[in-house]
Amino acid sequence: MLLRESATPLGFVGMLFFLAAASAFAQTPTENPVPTWMVSGAYPMDRVSRDVYPNFYGIFLADWRLVETQSSGLLDITSRTTRQNESGDVVLARHIFSSAEDRTMNLSFGYSEEIDLFFNGQRLYRGQGDSSQQSATSLSDLVLHNQVPVQVKSGLNEILVMVSAVSGEWGFKMLADGELAAKAIDHSISEQVWMTPDTFLTPETVLKDPNRDILYVSNFDNQYSRKPEPSGYISRLSMDGEILVLQWVDGLHAPTGMDTWRDTLYVAEREHLLAIDLASGTIAGRWPIPDPVFPNDVVIDDRGTVYVSDTRTGDWAESRIYRFRDGEFDVFANEGISRANGIWIHEGWLFVGSSGDGLLKRVDLETGRVEVVLSLGAGIIDGMRVDRDGNILVSHWEGQLYRISPEGDLVEILDAMPERWNVADFEYLPDESLLLIPTFLDNRVRAVRIVR
Repeated sequence: MLLRESATPLGFVGMLFFLAAASAFAQTPTENPVPTWMVSGAYPMDRVSRDVYPNFYGIFLADWRLVETQSSGLLDITSRTTRQNESGDVVLARHIFSSAEDRTMNLSFGYSEEIDLFFNGQRLYRGQGDSSQQSATSLSDLVLHNQVPVQVKSGLNEILVMVSAVSGEWGFKMLADGELAAKAIDHSISEQVWMTPDTFLTPETVLKDPNRDILYVSNFDNQYSRKPEPSGYISRLSMDGEILVLQWVDGLHAPTGMDTWRDTLYVAEREHLLAIDLASGTIAGRWPIPDPVFPNDVVIDDRGTVYVSDTRTGDWAESRIYRFRDGEFDVFANEGISRANGIWIHEGWLFVGSSGDGLLKRVDLETGRVEVVLSLGAGIIDGMRVDRDGNILVSHWEGQLYRISPEGDLVEILDAMPERWNVADFEYLPDESLLLIPTFLDNRVRAVRIVR
């Protein structure tokens, strides 16, 4: 009886300890190895700026290869990348994943010599001479004693690391204490219908004439800064891809975005908003944009107000969207907008590709209130349209095209990066479900149909 009485409380306490330990274990997030990385070739260490996220050419032109990590999360670069430079090499590795919600997640990692960590384009960590490698006999012995919290956004997110080394084994190991769901991909949704010859001069925007079966193409000329005179122009194209007039209106200063209002084509140049009479092809007006850095896209509402995005720095105060009405400019939006590129108007909202923070946003045209729609991760958010079913079609200039449902479900329906062409500021014809894509560095226009 005494034994029984003494055993009961001890058993009860032991049970409480077990339940507390089980509860604590259940609340500890499981660490998941980053399963795959897109890995670039080697770059000379002294030619890579590791303080900033790679520019869009650096991402687009890299020789990416998909590499699976070991079960421990180790990416062994030594066995996969040949060293190129005696002074040291840098390799880029990027992983894109999807999230259904905003959340905080920790990344734990170890590395061999030097590493720079970026999340959704923002630099979060630099490490040199990791002490975990000092006692390691091989890469597999790397210790995960480095940890960085990241703010995961609903939608797509990107982890990018720059791994640098001069000698010895080369690699890193990374785990996440949250889910790394693969982004939805279905390239069977789209198919190419036609493409033009590669005779354009860095085509940036395609736009259909609302009253004629004509397409207009802005030729940006990405070498414009090296030329003594403005070299950009507008082309006219038939609906089946025949080039009708290559240099219909020429002598323009790196034209980019376009939209129409009452038989007038409005075009963004580097310092001006340009108006072209569509009937005659003559310049009807040119207005200087106040304090421009890089005027980019143009969209016009149903009252004739012109909106122009200015792709400026990532500083909030320096990012803006201009509004042009009654011959005057004012700043319509700047707070909460970072390096605005693509813009589009739908149901009282101005949708904005806020490339500085990787977010698709929308601005209430009446109040100026800014809302986040979805994250697209790092990249240039360029072309934008809405289809008949309310799906948002949006591109990353680097080569991806996404479809976002009204419920927020995102799927990648095109990836042109492996074929080395861009998806810039496209046009969309809803009756034909046809995308007309200016391919920028590829110097073509491609027609792509959405088949379902």
